[in-house]
Amino acid sequence: MYTTIIKNGSIVDGTGKKYFQGDIAIQDDKIAEVGTLKKANAHEIIDASGKFVTPGFVDIQNHSDAYWTLFDNPRLDSLAAQGITTALIGNCGASLAPLISRDALLAIRKYHNLQGVNFNWLSFDEYLNELGTRKFGVNIASLVGYSTLRRGLLKDEIRSLKDGEQKIIFKTLQESLDAGAFGLSSGLSYAHEAILSESELLELAGMVRRYNALLSIHLRSEGSEITESMDEALELVYKLSVNLKISHFKARNKSNWHLLPHALSQMEEAYQKIGGVHFDVYPYDFVWQVLYTYLPRWAYEGGRSSMLHHLKDETQRKKILAYMVSRDTDYSQIFIADTTMPINVTGKTLGEIAKRHNITSEEALLTVIENGGSEVLAFDKNLNETQVELLLGHSLSIIATDGAGFAQNKPGGLVHPRCFGAMPKYLSWALEKNTPIEEAIKKITGTPAEKIGLKNRGKIAVGYFADLVILDAGVRSGANYINPFQLPEGIEYVLVNGQPIVEKSNITENLNGRILRRV
Repeated sequence: MYTTIIKNGSIVDGTGKKYFQGDIAIQDDKIAEVGTLKKANAHEIIDASGKFVTPGFVDIQNHSDAYWTLFDNPRLDSLAAQGITTALIGNCGASLAPLISRDALLAIRKYHNLQGVNFNWLSFDEYLNELGTRKFGVNIASLVGYSTLRRGLLKDEIRSLKDGEQKIIFKTLQESLDAGAFGLSSGLSYAHEAILSESELLELAGMVRRYNALLSIHLRSEGSEITESMDEALELVYKLSVNLKISHFKARNKSNWHLLPHALSQMEEAYQKIGGVHFDVYPYDFVWQVLYTYLPRWAYEGGRSSMLHHLKDETQRKKILAYMVSRDTDYSQIFIADTTMPINVTGKTLGEIAKRHNITSEEALLTVIENGGSEVLAFDKNLNETQVELLLGHSLSIIATDGAGFAQNKPGGLVHPRCFGAMPKYLSWALEKNTPIEEAIKKITGTPAEKIGLKNRGKIAVGYFADLVILDAGVRSGANYINPFQLPEGIEYVLVNGQPIVEKSNITENLNGRILRRV
């Protein structure tokens, strides 16, 4: 007798093949049989008549570590509710291990206040072991963040590595890959990686390639230098054939939108010649970013204390304002999502704040940074909706949240609605555009699972883990930037390793996720 049988569903297996009617038998945590199972018995029968049955969705660009929701909300409600059964964390250069020193965690301070937090791990292996003692709603896999490595050694210094330092960092990366990290992430737009040389990048990519692991790169520029930044990333593919993913690919600000088609064609050419190139994208036309990144880079190099010193110096402040005025950014429309200090700005635009205090929007931005604490996050509608749709449908794209697993009753500020709605919003869009359901599901299951290197996940097949979603054709997201904490519609069941984390559209207490290691 099987543990569970899902009967009468339209099975979309994650490979891109045409869906078929059938049943799925689950024994404990694995898929035991797929087909017509008229005589089979099980402890539980789930009737999926009129529904699609798909593999669990794989979120290849997730920040539940950096936003600390792994610990604040281990059920990871907003991920599980939208059908995500595996999340890849450690993105954009920031991971929670390895900790060469406690200063390594400065890389995530821009997302979460770490004051008073205790850690009982140093190495990546110890980190995974610690996570393995906890219970999570979904499976967790992790990359190593290169900013975490660098800052653990250099603290707030921004400079080239010395020979001895480079050996320490590369040895630590190797140990982390041996321990089960799925690859390396780099955030080249952030101050502590902006100084990376071509030779340092090549050495890093070379080690990742030797392990046949994933290299995830946040481009140095998503603005006026996007094509040059793409060249830099793709050079690693041409020279080393590394398995590369470009994180949250987009062109920011209207004056740069015309550059996106060329950057996209650069990737297409590399894929045709070498292969191994993909990008992830989320189905929204506005970004969610740390407010200080609107300043010139020199203003926030060296950390928050150095930045605040620049803002208090009258001459430096004028230089910062002059830089901001010269940029193609409508600061008045930037919407404050969250701060770590209880100031009354959340849910307001900089234009509204500026009007209230009779200052410019640029000055309002600086004032919020000065008073908002270590973490001020904002929404900015600076993407082209038509381009977002182009990327969603592109053959090299993988759909991802670029978010984290938040609780529905999160106290405090707002989060990007992609945290609750990226997958259902994409599926709703794809079905509306008459994208074959098989193609749409592959983008969020089989393709990311293969890209990451997950074993026996991302497809419906005998011997694969029973990470499964049951949904209907009316799947949709209700989350928006004003009210992002809305669970999706049309997702009825989500099974993680054979147990439902979502049952009849309700989140359960079955924390059956596992900590995954690359093997």
